[in-house]
Amino acid sequence: MMNKFLEFLKEVGVFGIAVAGFSEGLFLPFPMETISIPICLSSPQKAIIYVGILIISSLIGSSMGYFIGKCFGDTIIKVEEKKGLEKLKKLYSTNYVLTLLSSCVTPIPFEIYVFSAGIFKIKFRNFLILVGISRVIRHLPQGVLIYFYGDKIIDNLQGIIFGIGTIILIGIIGG
Repeated sequence: MMNKFLEFLKEVGVFGIAVAGFSEGLFLPFPMETISIPICLSSPQKAIIYVGILIISSLIGSSMGYFIGKCFGDTIIKVEEKKGLEKLKKLYSTNYVLTLLSSCVTPIPFEIYVFSAGIFKIKFRNFLILVGISRVIRHLPQGVLIYFYGDKIIDNLQGIIFGIGTIILIGIIGG
C-alpha cells in the first residue's frame, strides 16, 4: 500500500512534492527524499523550484502540526510515552533554537519536533522561522546539486546532503 502511495506521489510530480511536503510535519512515514529526489531528477532544471514548493508546503503542514500539538497537547501527552516527551521538554527548555534547527539532521522523526513545539508552546513566529531554516538546510542542497549535476550526483547524494546540512548547522551554531 505504501509503495503505491509513493508511486502515485512521484507520478503527479509537483503536486506529489506539495502533498509530501505538507505531510512532512504531520505524519510522513517515509523519508521525504523518496519523493523529492525522483521528481527533481525528472526535470533537473526545475529542481530548485520543486524544493521551494516542498519547503513552503512543509511550513504549512508544520504550522498545522504545531497548532495540533498546542491545542491537543494534553491528549497527545497521555497517548505518547511520557519519558520521551520529558527528554524533548528538557531539550526545548535548554535551547529550543538548537533543538528545532537540529531537526534537519537527527534521526528523530520531524513531526515529533513539530508537535512537541506546539505542546511546549514555543513562540509560533520563532517556531516558523526555525523550522523554515531547518527545512532549507535539509532540502535545498539536494535541489542545488540535482540542478547542477543531475543523475551524476545521485549515487552520493544522501551522504553529501547530510554533510552539507551538518556543516551549515555547525556554522549557524558557531555564528
